[in-house]
Amino acid sequence: MSEMTTSIVLYGKIDEFDTDKWSDFYNIAKDLSKTLSFKPNYIGLDGEEFKSGKVLTMKRTEKRLLKSLTNGNSLLSMTLYSLPEDFTQAAFDYNFYLGRDKNEDSHNQSKIILTIPTEVYSQINTPSIICTLKEFIQFKEGEIFELSRYETPLFYASRVNEREDYETLKILTTF
Repeated sequence: MSEMTTSIVLYGKIDEFDTDKWSDFYNIAKDLSKTLSFKPNYIGLDGEEFKSGKVLTMKRTEKRLLKSLTNGNSLLSMTLYSLPEDFTQAAFDYNFYLGRDKNEDSHNQSKIILTIPTEVYSQINTPSIICTLKEFIQFKEGEIFELSRYETPLFYASRVNEREDYETLKILTTF
């Protein structure tokens, strides 16, 4: 597994109560993962019915998630992962990460982030993926960057630390 990842991040607004959008995002995320030859096998959820903060197997969670959305329960975040069988930490061991996060923090915006190994990124249709992901956020701005998985691309995208704090960060484009 490559240490370097490439991420596409979109910032804007997300409606936690738009359950159709969450449901559609779930399906698009599964399809995108499979298109990139990664089996989506784990999911992280935060919302009205999902509070554990742990990654859950998709097999055991899918019915409960879809029922929750059908019942109109809100979600604050959803992340799909493709993790190897022997993973130890989801935050570092994923091959595919696609998350939609309604950030409640006043200085931080909601975001959608896709992170994949850099060698896989070179094979994708970036404009098409950005266009698809824009359907799930009231888009304001975006960025594509490369970063070591061990420097946690999600932290960079969440603006947890300053740019200078990341040794391997390479901004590819902003839009």
